[in-house]
Amino acid sequence: MTHEPMAGGHYPGDSGELDLETRRAFVQLLKGPLVTAAKHPEVWRAVIRDERLLRSRLADVFLDLVIDDENELAFTRPAETGNANTPTVLRTERLTFMDTVMLLALRQRLLSAQAGERVMVDLDEVREQLELYRTAGDTDPAGYAKRVNASWKKLDKYSLLTKTSTDDRMEISPVLRQLFDAEQVALVEVEFRRILEEDTP
Repeated sequence: MTHEPMAGGHYPGDSGELDLETRRAFVQLLKGPLVTAAKHPEVWRAVIRDERLLRSRLADVFLDLVIDDENELAFTRPAETGNANTPTVLRTERLTFMDTVMLLALRQRLLSAQAGERVMVDLDEVREQLELYRTAGDTDPAGYAKRVNASWKKLDKYSLLTKTSTDDRMEISPVLRQLFDAEQVALVEVEFRRILEEDTP
């Protein structure tokens, strides 16, 4: 038995109400990690055009749409629902200790720059900066370098770093300004200090 497409449907059995461009934008926002005008120009235009509608659809699944007009990027995050018991929709990625300290180090560089300034960073600079978080008992330089490289590649994979024409030199995504609030950063830093103090002879 075949199904005839509904009036305005895009395929047999299509009961959706959104046009194709808006659906693509909705799916890309759900897939994440972010939409940028540079990488996804058509999707970005749909997000801007249908912002109100997309906000409503995302709210239906307990998500908030964040749009940064200045840097032309958008992403979704769980809505602040208070004590409501809501399901998790977005795919989560477990961060290692190295992932987290690298994220915060890059975010600090971003916040130290002028508004609108593009911030570039070299892998060697980051590796040297993160030496602070190398525990006193870690006597394996090669293993430490491997962990740093793995975190660097992970942030690239999730578009938090963007490749440049120079190997091992990346641009930090402006989205990092919004991924952590001040309270989250403070809590993580307290945990870092605890770990370092416990490791200090």
